[in-house]
Amino acid sequence: MATVNKESVSSLKSGLSFEWILFLIVLVVVNVGAYESITQSYIPEYSLQNISQNFGLLQGYITEYGPGKGVWRLFGWVGSFMMIFLMLYTVRKRVKRFKSFGRLRHWLSFHMFLGILGPVFITLHTTFKLGGIIATSFWCMVVVMVFGILGRYIYIQIPRTIKGAEMKAEQITEIVRAVDKRLGKYMSRANMTRLFNELNIKDEVKNNRCPLHALYYMLKADILNRVRVYRILKILKDRYGLSKINREQVLVLLQKKQALIRRKNLLKTSHALLHYWHVLHIPLAIVMFILMFLHIIVYYLFRPGLVA
Repeated sequence: MATVNKESVSSLKSGLSFEWILFLIVLVVVNVGAYESITQSYIPEYSLQNISQNFGLLQGYITEYGPGKGVWRLFGWVGSFMMIFLMLYTVRKRVKRFKSFGRLRHWLSFHMFLGILGPVFITLHTTFKLGGIIATSFWCMVVVMVFGILGRYIYIQIPRTIKGAEMKAEQITEIVRAVDKRLGKYMSRANMTRLFNELNIKDEVKNNRCPLHALYYMLKADILNRVRVYRILKILKDRYGLSKINREQVLVLLQKKQALIRRKNLLKTSHALLHYWHVLHIPLAIVMFILMFLHIIVYYLFRPGLVA
């Protein structure tokens, strides 16, 4: 069980790292896209595309701001291919022949990465000119992306080992005890036990909550406990002089403990939420892909003479 504990803490750290990497990549793409949109609209000579062409790059693309023109057309293709490639996760998950191709959690991270970055590229591709089937396809894509983010949040509410296997309630309880044991070495000073107990969540099953209420409870508890954790860390630094490395260890342990207890309390409800999410997410994704392919077909049928 000690091995599971180490894996669980490690998976938490890697999950946080992935979220930050995803956020930074999306931030870079959004800022570059915003800069290019503004410069191509008002001062094209300062656009990155124009600068690249001065060095012999992107010579086949005109510098013009429009959804089917220049690099914006290319952005549409990049975003579309990302949306298609993210379906490899479904293939890996459902086709037995591919079950040995990497860990499922890594495929889920890849799925989410493309599921956010793809819509960013497609949004830039539209140059914010929406109408007709394009608008329907775009907003369907946005809804699917938001549902995807929500789905990942619900997915992580079901504790898993590093290999992706779901944990049973007994395993979760054992890990919480191990976390308490590791926290014990930081409680030797006066009042530290009381300080840590401020984060304790009552360990009781709460499977009678309705799905929407349970989701609200999860989100609220996560936000409140994050605020409490950082307040406690500030006290540990200012009042007890705990070193940075020890504070980081306490941060991981405290977050791990409160998350595990809450997830254990709502284990059955989380499964129900995930089921309802699949019922909504999959049909929306199918509609999105149908509209996306229809948009591409219509574009090439009615604008065959368009050149880059």
